[in-house]
Amino acid sequence: MPDGSFAHPQQRSFNPYTDNGGTILAIAGADFTVIAGDTRQSEGYSIQTRYAPKVFRLTDRAVLAVNGFAADGNMFVKKVKQRLEWYRHAHAKDMPLRAIARLIQTMLYAQRFFPYYVYNILGGIEEDGSGAVYSFDPVGSYEREACRAAGAAQSLVQPFLDNQ
Repeated sequence: MPDGSFAHPQQRSFNPYTDNGGTILAIAGADFTVIAGDTRQSEGYSIQTRYAPKVFRLTDRAVLAVNGFAADGNMFVKKVKQRLEWYRHAHAKDMPLRAIARLIQTMLYAQRFFPYYVYNILGGIEEDGSGAVYSFDPVGSYEREACRAAGAAQSLVQPFLDNQ
């Protein structure tokens, strides 16, 4: 059809998200928490960089691991750190781990209609000295767990963690 019309309707779509791969995991014990993540950022079969950290120190007792869309993850970590700095200036102490978990839940839920495409795992030491791991979905649902994995290798790592 030379006039520019089409034989079939075309649907246009816009997807602002991509998954940049990688894996994060956390394990909590009676008095410790271990958090790990790889540093590779990829898209499809292309490796964009081999140094894109996914694990970030928030306080002396809290660490946040993010996985999913790297740009959203970096922005989210920046905003969480900013909120924690405001808290530190207002109260002259670090926010407790349980309160950080609720803060992250609130921040994610506030963006539920255009969410950050990130899966977060918060780990650290609670006020009573026990280790804790909190896992979050992109819209803020969260749960305290003994261990959690997220990312490309979650289907391989999580069963291994659950059987230990």
